[in-house]
Amino acid sequence: MLHELPHWKPQDRQALVRRVMELDDQGLTTEELKLAETRLEAHRKDPSSAFSPNEVLGRLKKLITR
Repeated sequence: MLHELPHWKPQDRQALVRRVMELDDQGLTTEELKLAETRLEAHRKDPSSAFSPNEVLGRLKKLITR
């Protein structure tokens, strides 16, 4: 599924992120939510600042194999 995300519309990816956050029992703190919103707004202004799909996969693999 992760390799398909770059082909999704931005609003669909954002909906996925929101849904994943809803599934998290602990949720986000107010500070974490503000940080996420700030980063999302920065990405909207400069989409080229996003990580490549390969970089995202590499980072996820590192987190999973810890």
